[in-house]
Amino acid sequence: MTQISQSNLEIFSKLSGDFNPIHLNEEFGKNSYFGGQIIYGIYQVFLLLEHFLKNKKIKKVIKIQNLKASFINPLFKNSKFKIKKISDKNFIKYEIISEDKILTKIEFKFLNDENQISYENLSFSKYDAILNPSQKGENLKEKLVYDLKIFKKIFPLCSLYLHTQNIVVLLASTRIVGMKIPGLHSIYSNLNLDFSKTNEEQTLSYNYEKHHSIDCFLINILSPCKGSIKAFIRPKLIENLNFEKLSLKYQDILKNQNFKDQKALIIGASKGLGNTCTKILALGGAKILATYHSKKIQENIPNCSFIKYDTLKPSKTSIEKIKKFNPTHIYYFATPKISVQNNHLNRDILIQFLDYYIFGLDQILNFTQPCSITSSSSSSFVEDLPLDMKEYSIAKAAMEIYMQYLKKQKNIEVNTPRFPRAKTNQTLSLIPQDLKETDELIISMLLKEIK
Repeated sequence: MTQISQSNLEIFSKLSGDFNPIHLNEEFGKNSYFGGQIIYGIYQVFLLLEHFLKNKKIKKVIKIQNLKASFINPLFKNSKFKIKKISDKNFIKYEIISEDKILTKIEFKFLNDENQISYENLSFSKYDAILNPSQKGENLKEKLVYDLKIFKKIFPLCSLYLHTQNIVVLLASTRIVGMKIPGLHSIYSNLNLDFSKTNEEQTLSYNYEKHHSIDCFLINILSPCKGSIKAFIRPKLIENLNFEKLSLKYQDILKNQNFKDQKALIIGASKGLGNTCTKILALGGAKILATYHSKKIQENIPNCSFIKYDTLKPSKTSIEKIKKFNPTHIYYFATPKISVQNNHLNRDILIQFLDYYIFGLDQILNFTQPCSITSSSSSSFVEDLPLDMKEYSIAKAAMEIYMQYLKKQKNIEVNTPRFPRAKTNQTLSLIPQDLKETDELIISMLLKEIK
């Protein structure tokens, strides 16, 4: 297992000219679709080639003839990963794997070729990625350059034994995707390059087109090699309606003060359904103690106090504040990051979900005595049972049973509404979806509970 350091990422940015903050800025990464700072796809390609050269102990310059790479899942900075060889026959194939999940696949063929090509020795200074690429362009040019001295620092074997044309084209590809097409909000998805018939041009010639219905760009490489790159635009993060807009939308709730008798503890109030629930309860006159894990809530919400709270390991201070507040109602929206898994049941992931959805709530009930608890699940997962979300679906179904035990054992009113997929940052997708607004789901749930 290995990791990639921040310093190496910064070196690679100067080498490639790709200064996209998703690779370099931890805070930008946290607030992105991925939820973390990710390693360049092309960095991973060079890493796999470096691994190949080391294990093959090649002492001659090789030129890759055909190369395919697929970036299936993000590799996050500081994540441990392993490199796995899949095949060594017609195509050499490798995978990068982390926590039993395939992140990257690469396959290539090569031949010996001592006829190196000279390119300008150049490193890049930081510049900003574009925000909004045009939908279609004419043939464009990207200068092929690289700084051998910098390249050697992080990929010493590639600098000695990989053909320079392979190097400069791969570096240019990440610069194009990360800074130009699509630019700031890009996702490098895959590439397919054919170097079998090339010329010695010092620029990379390409054009591109945008998919008619999804935010996907196909970049066609015309020269000095042939090939294609597929890149997506990262979905923008969802921002819930603020308190002022909700008060205009739900004037009857503000007028009737439907929730004025509630002292509501809301676990997981910084985003998504929990954030919307906090504001609507406040709109209806509830007194609220709302928790966040890492991202503090910036908005001013009437009758609402905020505390930092770790669902799995609550501090003594946060426990004492909740005890003092003495909630009559608990709204429980704690959840870890949800991601698609492979077809094998993963014990660690299942236990993590159970810790959040059951044991996290159970320990709160050790020091509170509410009359009502609400914790939602998702009908699309508990009922449809998607094969790539087994752990999440099992844990949510178990949570519903646990809530029924609470009702039977502690005589607490419990509510486990099964929501359809809501428009939150957990459900963002590259594919257009018909998602429900969080405020409409929460309003329906809360009004149903008080009838």
